[in-house]
Order: sequence, then C-alpha cells, then structure tokens
Amino acid sequence: MFIIGGQLLMFLASLNDPTLLGNGDTPGRALLVWDLVLTGEVWRLLTFFFVPFTRDPIFLLFAYLIFYMMGNALEASWGVVRYNVFLWLGAVLTIAAAGIVRNQPFDASFLQGTVFLAFATMNPDFELRLFFVLPVKVKWLAVFQVAGYALVMLGGKWSDTLMVLAAVGNYLIFFGPGLLGRVRNTARRAKWERQQLDISAAPRHTCTTCGVDSNLDPKMEFRYCSQCDGEHAYCMQHLRDHQHVSAK
Repeated sequence: MFIIGGQLLMFLASLNDPTLLGNGDTPGRALLVWDLVLTGEVWRLLTFFFVPFTRDPIFLLFAYLIFYMMGNALEASWGVVRYNVFLWLGAVLTIAAAGIVRNQPFDASFLQGTVFLAFATMNPDFELRLFFVLPVKVKWLAVFQVAGYALVMLGGKWSDTLMVLAAVGNYLIFFGPGLLGRVRNTARRAKWERQQLDISAAPRHTCTTCGVDSNLDPKMEFRYCSQCDGEHAYCMQHLRDHQHVSAK
C-alpha cells in the first residue's frame, strides 16, 4: 500500500506538474539521474521508486490490483521483513546501476515486475482471467514477461539493459539457487530416465551363434550352455549345435 499510494500521489501530482515525470527528451524531476543527484537533487534517490510505470489510468488501476494481490501473498509467505528486503534490494541495485550510466534516467518499472516473477515462481499454477474471461496460468505470463525483458536488453539502450539487470538482481538472489537446483535435478532425472530406457531397450538374451535376440524375436526361447565358459545364450536352433566357448 505504501508503494501504490506513493505512485498514485506521484501520478496525480504529475497531472498538474508534467515536469515530475518529464518526456522523451527531458528527464522528469522524480526520475533517478545520478549526475543530477551529485548536483544536489538528492530526492531522486527516493522519488524514482514512486514513478508510475504507465500514464494510462485504466491500465494503472488493474496493474495495481494485481500488484497488491501478489505483494500481499508474498508478504504473507515471507513475512514483512523479507518482503521489504526483496523490494529495497532491487532499489539499491537500481541506484548502483544508475551510478554506472550517470546521465540517463532510471525508474523502478522493471523492479515492480519482479514481484510478479516472484509470485509466479512460488505459485506457477495460479490462474488469472485475462479480460475477466480467459484463464491463464501465471507461469506462462511470467514467460512472456521474461521474454519482454530480454527484448529490452537486446534492443534497448545500455541504460535500459542495466535497469533490467538491476531490477531482476533481487529475484536472482532470492530464487537463483533454487532455480539452479531445479535445473540440476531435472538434468539428473532426464539422465536417469535415459539410462532406464537404454536398459529396457537392451535385449535380455542374445544368441551367441546367430545373433538373434529377445527383442527381435520375443517368442524365441533361449538357454545358456553350461559347457561354455562364461554366460553364453543360444536360441533353440543352436543350443545343441554350436561350438563351445572356452576361456583358454
């Protein structure tokens, strides 16, 4: 509620003072620009966190409803302290990224998206109804969001790339070890299944003389010769008509 309330106040204030959010050519007075912070505009270190990620009031309303629902779910699961650490860690990383690209404006729009990613990771099968009709699991929406972040990093400015990396930094710190463990477990499971398939695909018996095996001819009976050294199977045709194998 603190974040949503702050962004709503910033949105209403920007209606009377467009310089707060700026435009494409002029960075708003609320955005984080490190060079301007160094000149004394230190309020930017806080106000960038409350810059709304869109100026469309209808979309903003629905986005805040989802943000509120998922934020409350994370807070209930993690507790207030851990949830705040998650958010403010992303803010600190964004401030650090702004210090690298000193003359470009930064905001927290990508950072707020990591709340959705965190919720989708913990509740992948939770369903949202798009347009109040179409049920979609949040894990698929999260895939689209990650793809959008990747497109921004590939096609955007250097500052946009750093803003995305800083925003998802908190997510990777919180969920990276668990996701890496899942990948390793999935790889191990796939390897074990391949081994089981190889074992099941291998014939149980193979005739030492003609090479026919129990997979090629499931109805064929096989016997092992007690006079051959080692385990040597023979089909019924060659059980009594074969040269005994000797270890010498």
